[in-house]
Amino acid sequence: MSFLDKLEKRFGSWAIRGLTNYIVVGQALTFLMAALLGPGGESRIRELMEYNLIYFLNGNFWNPISFVLIPKTFSLIWIFFSLMILHMMGSALEERWGAFRYNLYVLLGIVCVVASGVVFPYHAFSSYFLLTSIFLAFAYLHPEIELNLFFVLPVKMKWLGWFSFGLALVFVLREGPATKLEFVASLINFPVFFGAEIIRRFRSKTRVREMKAEKRKQEAEPFHTCSICGATDISHPERDFRYRKEGAVCSECVPLREED
Repeated sequence: MSFLDKLEKRFGSWAIRGLTNYIVVGQALTFLMAALLGPGGESRIRELMEYNLIYFLNGNFWNPISFVLIPKTFSLIWIFFSLMILHMMGSALEERWGAFRYNLYVLLGIVCVVASGVVFPYHAFSSYFLLTSIFLAFAYLHPEIELNLFFVLPVKMKWLGWFSFGLALVFVLREGPATKLEFVASLINFPVFFGAEIIRRFRSKTRVREMKAEKRKQEAEPFHTCSICGATDISHPERDFRYRKEGAVCSECVPLREED
């Protein structure tokens, strides 16, 4: 029984069923509140809900949870698609893993982000990279599923996953150390859950490549070599080879050997 199995056996009843539904509804409500506040609403909502250790110590005790309910976008055009994709991916992960493991995946990201606040107490942490980790997990487990970009262009999830990660990485490299730590903390759950499997797959593929290379090498070396003319079964595949005391003799040299 693995460590995760032991945890699930002991704490599985604590898992929140349909966690993604709560996150999606919470993000939708956050978007509506920002819209109702009018101009500057997004900034006010972020200031209220983003995780910041100093604000937390000053009484914003909801910050370690509320930052998860900040949507990736506050655009009226894109919010629907953002929440729809989050719901699809999160629900698929929970269905595949079970509620406990999906909860643990999300919780691990939250805990690491909250712990990062100790290093940068004035930095405001959002849910952007944490939601990216859900996207990456789904793309890894379902790489061949296709999404129609702009309702037209079919793209496989594995390419969308790489694009999402690359886009986030480019953004992070341009930012300061606090954002870099937020990136690592938010995505730490991915290598924790998939790292061992990725290493096993890499080693397996490496071993297969080595075996194929060894096979090609063996196939490239002749099995028969005529002791008279030097012809081989590779250079002259049409010839037959017979073995005498002195070694192999090809079908062209057999008459010569017999004359001797």
